[in-house]
Amino acid sequence: MSRIGVHKLKLALLKTHVNVFGFAGYLFSGKLVKTILTRSIPRLEEFFRPTMGSTPKLLHISPLYRVKNNREVECVYSYAVCRKTSAYVKCIDALKPVTLNGRYYFYIGFHQSVENVTDVLNALLNYNECFEFMNQKVCAEIVEIEAWNAVELGKNLVARVMNSGGLKLVFASPTMLRDPLRIGGKYKTYLPTPETVFATPVYAKQIAEGEYAIKKFRSELLRLRRLFHETYSVLKSVMVKWVYYGGRPEPALVGYVNYRVNFEYFDFLKQGLNVEDWLGEIFAYMLALGVGAGRAAGFGHVELKPLAERKNTGEPPAKSL
Repeated sequence: MSRIGVHKLKLALLKTHVNVFGFAGYLFSGKLVKTILTRSIPRLEEFFRPTMGSTPKLLHISPLYRVKNNREVECVYSYAVCRKTSAYVKCIDALKPVTLNGRYYFYIGFHQSVENVTDVLNALLNYNECFEFMNQKVCAEIVEIEAWNAVELGKNLVARVMNSGGLKLVFASPTMLRDPLRIGGKYKTYLPTPETVFATPVYAKQIAEGEYAIKKFRSELLRLRRLFHETYSVLKSVMVKWVYYGGRPEPALVGYVNYRVNFEYFDFLKQGLNVEDWLGEIFAYMLALGVGAGRAAGFGHVELKPLAERKNTGEPPAKSL
């Protein structure tokens, strides 16, 4: 999109192309993305720090991606092949190492309260340096940035989803979901039902707009639960992968989920709600800020598309390998 007026974006999504050289080892590449961003824009450091409580971060990054064979998109991270027994998890193969030498890209999404989009663009486009990273000399140069208004993307997607009868959600980076209906702890879940997938975007939206209340939050999730339902294919299209993060393998979801629209409930909602605006805003937060936990570390990046569409805007969908 044009850089004219980008400073006015409420939710920005930037696709950043970068040349990286000099790393070999075990890595979840979101860690390197975070390092590049904080070195180029030091004031972002505070948004990456661990926080107390459950307040959502209004900043999200993805890991690095690379295009293989001019077609296939690979999300770059180390992982292990593990199997869970009745008593423990057993990893049956060595960790897959990562070598970074070439052209990659990553995404950064953020709310206007985090940073001015124009300032971020200017800082990133001037970034080119070598630095020490995990005891290695790594060189990185940002060469191109594509910027989108996530609110426009979300609103444009609603009509296409309704026309197709459903939504396809791709976990473009490993995703850690939590159960939004359990309190008193951070309970993980590996079932990508609508309420678990939409919970973080809904929560982030209500916090950002000063509208959060527990009853309203749960009411929104109930609406989404009634509007969308996962298809039987979810049992085959999603899997758990053991991602190397924080010095050990962690379970996370990869794959995709198909959701069908309940049009009877959609028509009911239209009687008292502008469904296109409401759902478009939620889609915008999903696209810009991701889903689940660990979004500021590179987890939970998603792609959304109409269920019947196999292609997005000319670019193959990213997948985790």
